[in-house]
Amino acid sequence: MKIFFTIAAFLVLFEAQSQVFTQGARSAALGNVNSVFKDEQSLLGNQAGLGALKNYAVIAAAQRRFMLSELDAIAAGATLPTRSGTFGLLVQNFGYDEFRQQKIGLAYGRRLFEHFYAGASFDYFQTRIPEYGSKGTVSVQVGVQAELGKQVLIGAHIANPAKVEIADSDRLPTILNMGLAWTPSSKATLAFELEKDIDFPIRAKGGIEYRAAEPLFLRVGFASNPTTAHFGIGLLLKERIKVDVSSSYHQVLGFSPSFGVAYAWGKG
Repeated sequence: MKIFFTIAAFLVLFEAQSQVFTQGARSAALGNVNSVFKDEQSLLGNQAGLGALKNYAVIAAAQRRFMLSELDAIAAGATLPTRSGTFGLLVQNFGYDEFRQQKIGLAYGRRLFEHFYAGASFDYFQTRIPEYGSKGTVSVQVGVQAELGKQVLIGAHIANPAKVEIADSDRLPTILNMGLAWTPSSKATLAFELEKDIDFPIRAKGGIEYRAAEPLFLRVGFASNPTTAHFGIGLLLKERIKVDVSSSYHQVLGFSPSFGVAYAWGKG
């Protein structure tokens, strides 16, 4: 049984074509698009979005891959906006006793020009497999975002450009994401993204977010290579508390539910 779950963990690493850590329930509902949003969830995706934050915030997120507790991914983080930009701290964990990967990230994002944002994260990874020991390594993520008018936002993000190793001959994936978000009205946002892992084919991802009522958001999405369907809801409570619930569905491996919560406070 231990061998089975260890193999399953490695399958998640390769099937996901990206880092094994959760990218947040909102992203998961929209096909895992993560390069074109400017909120607290930017800690989990494109750090450039942190530059637009005005409030302090704390977040927590969790995902259960294919309904297996051995493939749980959890995260917790906080953001600190200052006059010089927004700083962030993120702690993430994936796996179980026989295969575990953890990450601590120090992030920073700021507005460079009126409609242009940039950000980065310096990450420490530790991978542990009891039979082989553990190894730590340091990597980096870099992202940018640009507003094209009031309705269009484009973003780009790269993770692990230096292709650092997590174990002998095994490297963290190098992934480039380029996306676009169009907000035709105050109620709807359409997002689309292309993702390229240097070792895998290009993935197309996208989704629609619709504000059905004052506190309620409905979301659907898709992703290719492998093909997955995505859906979820979001609640905005008193403009300070965000609760997101979503799931993706793989036709062979099944459902992967996600949950997230964020609390913001300050002057914004």
